[in-house]
Amino acid sequence: MTIPLLTVEEARKRGLDAGIQEQMAGINAFRALLQNTVAAGPAAKLLTTLLFNGKVDARSRELVILRTGWLTRSEYEFCQHVGVAKRLNIPEADILGVRDPASHDGYSDIDRAVIAMADQLHQNAQVSATTWKILERAFSPEQLVELVLIAGNWRMLAGFFNSAKVPLDSQVPSWPEGKAP
Repeated sequence: MTIPLLTVEEARKRGLDAGIQEQMAGINAFRALLQNTVAAGPAAKLLTTLLFNGKVDARSRELVILRTGWLTRSEYEFCQHVGVAKRLNIPEADILGVRDPASHDGYSDIDRAVIAMADQLHQNAQVSATTWKILERAFSPEQLVELVLIAGNWRMLAGFFNSAKVPLDSQVPSWPEGKAP
């Protein structure tokens, strides 16, 4: 299945009607999603809320998104967020460490717990009691809700990107070091 991309102009027009920022509407993800403006508007609202207005620190958020992108083999999601994580000054070793977290010694216990949460939600749709206890010590109930929603939102988006075959935006490099899952 392939969802055709709207032209940038058409996506921005539909995005305006759906309440999506012009810059965001012009990226390939939304050029595909905006084939359905009714769904794209709320999807964009959740995405922007979690990215820009969330209570979870950006590092934890990006580790969850990167790990989810890697687990789902979503080139679009993973590669987009490699760029986001770099702009947030997350060390490249930590960014790429999500590919094999057990082999990366640069993660804190909290980093490992958020990555484990992403793994568990991907595999079983439930966080283990052990992982949850670690997360509860580091995050408020409000942040715990958000962490689960981050993993679920980007899991949903990865399914869309993979199924719709959304291509990378022209300025986004493919898999770092040529290593795909």
